[in-house]
Amino acid sequence: MAELIVEIVALDRKIWTGAARLVRVRTTEGDIGIMPGHESMAGLLKPGEFAIDRVDGDRLRGRIDSGLLSVDNNRVTVVADNVSLDSQTRSA
Repeated sequence: MAELIVEIVALDRKIWTGAARLVRVRTTEGDIGIMPGHESMAGLLKPGEFAIDRVDGDRLRGRIDSGLLSVDNNRVTVVADNVSLDSQTRSA
């Protein structure tokens, strides 16, 4: 099964890196879901919630301030001013 490699970075530190099946974020153009095989793109992020469905079945949730999104060759990079993760993940 194909998977994404996801990296979430705040300006001052790396927040999370791992394998995922789906990434959901809010861009200036609207909400977007990214799955393996997604076309390459770059975008501006709006403040809001994000969710990552990890390959182990857990869902990682959090909030980001404005930032940047890059998608290329099944690699997703989110760079945000500030990132906060929810204290719990749940099974998807």
